[in-house]
Amino acid sequence: MSTRKTTAQKIAEAQAKKQEQQNELKRLLQQQKAEENKAKTKRHTERGAIAEKLLDPKAQLTNEEFQKRLEDILKAYNSQNQNSQTNGIISAKSDIPKAENETE
Repeated sequence: MSTRKTTAQKIAEAQAKKQEQQNELKRLLQQQKAEENKAKTKRHTERGAIAEKLLDPKAQLTNEEFQKRLEDILKAYNSQNQNSQTNGIISAKSDIPKAENETE
């Protein structure tokens, strides 16, 4: 003898399945964000190491001194290239473009 499920039982099962799917989606979105953050941190670390190496690896600069030195380099570079096409040249501080997928 087979037992049929009532409509209420079917609804309860569908709701439970929906909740499981929502939980899985939430977990996957959290995993994706963690992967993006890890890649961003790696990129920032690598680029920071490159910049530090190029500036002066032996100098013990504070963050403020480091930033000032980078800004000075960018200003000097941009002033040398004023008469040339400036497409793709970045300037100090807020004029630096962000990557499309990069968030603060």
